[in-house]
Amino acid sequence: MNEILVSLFVLTSLMINLSSLDDIFIDLLSFGIAHLPLRRVTAESGPLPSIAVFVANWCEEDVIGKMVEGNLARIGNPQVSLFLGVYPNDTGTRRVAEALAAAHPDRVRVIVNSLPGPTSKGQMLNEMFAQSFAGEKAPDLVVLHDSEDVIDARSFDIYATYAGEFDFIQVPVFSLSRRRGAYVASTYMEEFAERHTRELIVRNALGAAIPSAGVGTCLTQALVRHFLETRGQVLMSGTVTEDYILGVEAKRAGFRSMFAATSARAEQGVDYVATREFFPQHLEASIKQKTRWVYGIAFEAMHKLGWQGQPWDIYFFLRDRKGMVTNFLAPGSIILMILALAGFIDAETLPRGVYLLFQWSISFNLLAAACRYVARLTSSYRVYGTIDWTGVAIRWPVALYINMVAAFRAWKIYLGESHFATSPIVWSKTTHDVPDDFLAATR
Repeated sequence: MNEILVSLFVLTSLMINLSSLDDIFIDLLSFGIAHLPLRRVTAESGPLPSIAVFVANWCEEDVIGKMVEGNLARIGNPQVSLFLGVYPNDTGTRRVAEALAAAHPDRVRVIVNSLPGPTSKGQMLNEMFAQSFAGEKAPDLVVLHDSEDVIDARSFDIYATYAGEFDFIQVPVFSLSRRRGAYVASTYMEEFAERHTRELIVRNALGAAIPSAGVGTCLTQALVRHFLETRGQVLMSGTVTEDYILGVEAKRAGFRSMFAATSARAEQGVDYVATREFFPQHLEASIKQKTRWVYGIAFEAMHKLGWQGQPWDIYFFLRDRKGMVTNFLAPGSIILMILALAGFIDAETLPRGVYLLFQWSISFNLLAAACRYVARLTSSYRVYGTIDWTGVAIRWPVALYINMVAAFRAWKIYLGESHFATSPIVWSKTTHDVPDDFLAATR
């Protein structure tokens, strides 16, 4: 038994090091990449494009009113309208949406799905695209958002500025600050800060495909019409992460994409122009959401998209999909370390050369963990302007546990249903929270 545990310990340690080298490589590349300056777009700069903000809804009557009213108060651009997708049988959400449209006839439009709900979020968005682009008077730009989003009004300046050069534009997405003690919800703060201030910036600089985050994603009319004309729908049907797939497909179709990491104070790297929202605060809700992400990105997208692309695309596919394995490594290593300290594992039984390799490997594990801790601290500081030494340290193990369970459940889904499953994709509902004061919700 000791030999099995020791072998497992050595293998786990080496795999952690391999994944850590990958992360450190991204950290090193991220240094020195300049943020884009914030450019204000005015009527004097030229005609402002018409922008439709698509918000797909299923049973959102409790939040959609506050979201629409709050964001309309933030967005002064009269060319921006909110398109609310609702189901005919979702009477509560439809009633609120139609009341909002009546109160703001020039800024809010309701699109009623031809099918009763719930279908899937992708089907709802495809219905919204089909109805909105059926005639000649279609919006110049479409921006995807959710019913809990706090939209940064400055993001529309970014879309208008770069839409002539790029057809797919993604702005950063961050969690709104959570109170101390909200350990589950707060894990999203560091995770999104690290991904959207490091990895996606590197991804953009290297010319790799930019995946959509599902919110804060801008599509030009040319891109939308391309997909409508070539396959009859914008988003791939029958998937749980249709937004992620869309970003890859946009590049494969020959359209230029960008990740717009823009700061009003670029020299400090703070005050990002970004979409902000509250993420799930309960453990089971977070695991459910991340299970969908792991399954959709690591398993489903692998079968839908394959491994085609330029070298950097393939590299980032590996990064996106490695979570199906690496999500188990850190929690597993902690368990093995506890067993070793308790005397259940005796690594000294290894041959001397292997034992020395194991010692060096464990030392590098600890060094890599320290690097990741610093990376999470600095990423969080860039977004929130504070350094929370203890908070990050406490939340990190919580995030590791959530990600491990999510990967386990994703494997169960994959092995039990596989990519040949014929059961239809149904909207996976997440309970949403919105801030009380939208105007004050900036971090």
